[in-house]
Amino acid sequence: MNIKEIKKHIRVYGLFAKTSLMQQLEYRANFIIGIITECTWLCTKLLYAFIVHKTNAEIGGLSPDQITLFIGTFILLTAFYTGMFMNNLGSIPWRVRRGDLDLMLVKPISTQFHLTMREVEYAIPIPNIIGGTITVAISWSRIGLQAGFANIAAYVFLIIMGIVLAYSFFLVPCLLTFWTVKVRALVEIVYNCWDFNSMPMQIYGKWLQRVGIFILPVFVIANFPVMALFDNLPPLYLVWGFIAPLGLFFIVSKMFNFAIKRYSSAGG
Repeated sequence: MNIKEIKKHIRVYGLFAKTSLMQQLEYRANFIIGIITECTWLCTKLLYAFIVHKTNAEIGGLSPDQITLFIGTFILLTAFYTGMFMNNLGSIPWRVRRGDLDLMLVKPISTQFHLTMREVEYAIPIPNIIGGTITVAISWSRIGLQAGFANIAAYVFLIIMGIVLAYSFFLVPCLLTFWTVKVRALVEIVYNCWDFNSMPMQIYGKWLQRVGIFILPVFVIANFPVMALFDNLPPLYLVWGFIAPLGLFFIVSKMFNFAIKRYSSAGG
């Protein structure tokens, strides 16, 4: 994809975001209910931080405030995931079955981009952005973290890579809908892997950590950015934090193209 195509897709995404906001604000009661519901979820995540501080628990040598920084980063990443991808990926099975994909195939933009980025959710991310930012800021201040430019740059970079990895990781089971109708159970199992990031991966055994890093790289999403911020990320992990997201994105894109070539429209 050349620069011109990239600019075109950025403009299209801006239109998607604007249209989604207008549609959601038409039903303001639903919008407000969505925010309230997500606030409840946010409170359950912050309850972990409260319990950690109340018990003064340490995990793998991490202090309660350091653990809270992991939780805050996870909440921020949840905002990006729910805002950009969750609704789109969750709607793939019924779009394929209902025939919406037929119309997307004739649009002058990438079908994968259109199918997976069409809707932008606003209500759900709002509490997570606010709560995650405040949690990270308070934890950072209490720790007295003196992170250098390289550490902060690595933190931001790995968060971006975590977003790419989350997109690719959770798209995989949704693509199975091109071959089989019932994929909901598998999708739910994979989606539940997201909550493995709600606490530092040090709470799990060594073998499970390796699985969650190198086989099903879910720990790369939210753990690696904070580890880089603490200057506690081995060079191998830093390289893997770059290779895994881009590699999986490449594989998923190939899978998507393979599925599209064998797709039969709703009309047969």
